[in-house]
Amino acid sequence: MSELLIELDGPVLRVTFNRPEARNAMTFGMYEGLVEACERADADDAVRVVVLRGAGGAAFVAGTDIRQFAGFDGPRGVAYEEEIDATIGRLLAVRVPVVAAIDGFCIGGGLAIAAAADVRVAHPGSRFGYPIARTLGNTLSAASYALTMRHFGHARTIDMILTARLLDAEQAREAGFVSRIAEDVTAETASVVERILGHAPLTMAAGKEILRRLHAAAGTVDADDVIAQVYGSADFAAGAAAFTTKTTPTWSGQ
Repeated sequence: MSELLIELDGPVLRVTFNRPEARNAMTFGMYEGLVEACERADADDAVRVVVLRGAGGAAFVAGTDIRQFAGFDGPRGVAYEEEIDATIGRLLAVRVPVVAAIDGFCIGGGLAIAAAADVRVAHPGSRFGYPIARTLGNTLSAASYALTMRHFGHARTIDMILTARLLDAEQAREAGFVSRIAEDVTAETASVVERILGHAPLTMAAGKEILRRLHAAAGTVDADDVIAQVYGSADFAAGAAAFTTKTTPTWSGQ
């Protein structure tokens, strides 16, 4: 079965991250498939809404599959973050509303994907964050940090990074990241979609595009040197190995 399911249901394009045995951790092929789904949504005038969800009920997306990091060094880390930025940028640019139905862990790359959606519906048991300082010892790109700060603000973003804590659904709603919390995420998402389908497409598209341009105008910074240092470090190699063996890494700062 495909790791990424893309299904057209009337005016709704449903994208399902379909690796429940791995908490829907993303492979490079899934990132490519997400871009293809965005292209499909923009090419088909019949598509009015895109819905993103994770299979299995335990996770929306729990980051990138650790096996994808095999053989990484500094330059490959920079290239990887650029690839993720391109995927997130393409999702941000989709002309129609994008709704993320979040049930479970929404962390790492999953949080970046959800941040690129327009509306987020979450189960009360969902968890949000970037636990990378505790787990892998890698970093985010400047663009991912900028997007996270746009939603959570500087204080919450730096707290999430330094403490590696996960926010619950209510904390994510208090930050303004989650729009709605519901025990039945599927039903609540369907209600949101039904409401959107009754609204003027051009008005919504204009609002999305203007807000996207405002965000882009705020800019970012060149941090390739920092990214290369982290991905080329002994700590990242140790973190990746420990994650695979389910042990606790010993950080050296090297």
